[in-house]
Amino acid sequence: MDEVEKQLERVRFEKIQPIYSKRRGLLIEIASFWYIVLAEHEDFQEYIQTQDMKYLEYIKEIYVEYLVEDDPLKFSITFGFEAPNGEIPTQSVTKVFEKTRDADSGEEKLVSSAVGFDWPKDLDSINPLLIKSKGDLTPADKKNYRTGMKSFFAFFAWTGKKPGKEYRHGEDLALLIAEDLFPHATKYYTEAAPGLGDEEEDEELGSSSEELDLDDEPDSKRIKLDL
Repeated sequence: MDEVEKQLERVRFEKIQPIYSKRRGLLIEIASFWYIVLAEHEDFQEYIQTQDMKYLEYIKEIYVEYLVEDDPLKFSITFGFEAPNGEIPTQSVTKVFEKTRDADSGEEKLVSSAVGFDWPKDLDSINPLLIKSKGDLTPADKKNYRTGMKSFFAFFAWTGKKPGKEYRHGEDLALLIAEDLFPHATKYYTEAAPGLGDEEEDEELGSSSEELDLDDEPDSKRIKLDL
C-alpha cells in the first residue's frame, strides 16, 4: 500500500471511529449481544473449541479501535468479560496488532504481543501457561498443552512470531474480528435473533519452558487487511 492509500485509510478510520464509539455504549447494554453474534457466526466457529463455547456467554463487549496516529497503522481489539458467578474472571483485555514485513519471505504479516489473560478455572488442566510452569512435561501434559493451544483463550498469547509453537490462527482470527464481526455485528445479531434487534438503531458499516510443535493442525482460510 503506497503512502496515498495509507492516508486515505487513515481518513476513513478517523470518520468511522466516532460512530463505533457511539455504538459501543449501546451494544454493551444489550444482553448476550456478542454471544449471539459469535455463536451463530460459522467462520468464527473454526477458531474455537467445544469447551470454549459456554464462556462466550460472558463476553460483555468486543471493540476494535484503529490507532490512526501510529505508523505503521495499528488496530486494537478489546474484549470485556463479565461473569456474575465467577465462571470466568471479570476482566477487560486489549490486544494491539500491526502489519510488518517478514524478513525472509518479504510478505506482509500481522504481529502482536502476548497480553495477560485469566483463563476460566475449569480449564486449568489445559491452560498452556500453567502446564509449561511445571517444567518437565509428561506425555499427558503435552497432550493437554496442545489441546489448550487450540482454545480461543490461547489467542491472547499469540504473537505471530513463533510459527507452530503458539495459537496457530491468530492472524486469521484478528482479521475476522476487525474486518467482519465487529463492523457487521448488528447485522449478524438481527439475522441470528429475528425480532430482538428491531428497535435497535442499525449503524452497520461496510467494509524458558518447553515449547511444543503444533504444526499438526490444518490450515485456516486467510482474510486480507491492508494497513
